[in-house]
Amino acid sequence: MKTLLVTNIKGGVAKSSTAVAVATGLKLLKPETKILLIDGDPQGSIKTYFGLKLQNSDKDFSSFLVEDTPFEDAIQKIPVGDSHIDVMISSRKLSEADIRMAAFHRREETLKGRFKKQNIQYDYCIIDSSPAMNLVLLNFMTFADYWLIPATMDAFAISNINYLFEQKKIIEDFYEKSPTILGIVPTMFDKRTTVSQQAYEAIKTKFSSKCQVFEPIGIDSTIKKAQVKKQIIYEFAESRAAEGYKNLTKNISRMI
Repeated sequence: MKTLLVTNIKGGVAKSSTAVAVATGLKLLKPETKILLIDGDPQGSIKTYFGLKLQNSDKDFSSFLVEDTPFEDAIQKIPVGDSHIDVMISSRKLSEADIRMAAFHRREETLKGRFKKQNIQYDYCIIDSSPAMNLVLLNFMTFADYWLIPATMDAFAISNINYLFEQKKIIEDFYEKSPTILGIVPTMFDKRTTVSQQAYEAIKTKFSSKCQVFEPIGIDSTIKKAQVKKQIIYEFAESRAAEGYKNLTKNISRMI
């Protein structure tokens, strides 16, 4: 199973939109593959995106992570083309996970242990994360083979990305894991503004020797409109954002 964490410690950078676009894009690109999308944010953005509700006695990702409930109880299916992907949705219960897991043995690797114990098998697992650097995000970091960093091109972009590279070094030093940062995805990019252009050039200068700096995903109202209609962007309408995410997904597929 190939595991991809979509992460940034800054909110509002289109992590959820990117995670959904990559997961559904991979399914359209490779219809035969089994794909799991994990909503790892207590805000439950993916749940809201698709208008999903908790089922099976309110079992969700938090129940799976903290209580080791069967992962099937938290799975819902999202139609993609002629098939579907599996989604493990989240709720605000996940915000309590740090406290509830405090006494766990090897608590930073709980998620890895859950997948191994329950023998969960997919071709791809895509994880949407919260911007909070907490125990849940640390679990994602020790579990995922690859990281993808969506980032808005502003004054805070470099420091936030630097922080993630520092966390990667900590994971490598203290855990049996050596994740690969696939690259940085400039999101909501406005090529008309000097700030965006300058930040993009600065990102390429600083990080292109360490990872891929992908082509920017421009500002596009189609993304919001697709979310309102509870549709994935590829099936809602042809757009620059859909084409951008399609190219991003193809690159990711080749890289992993």
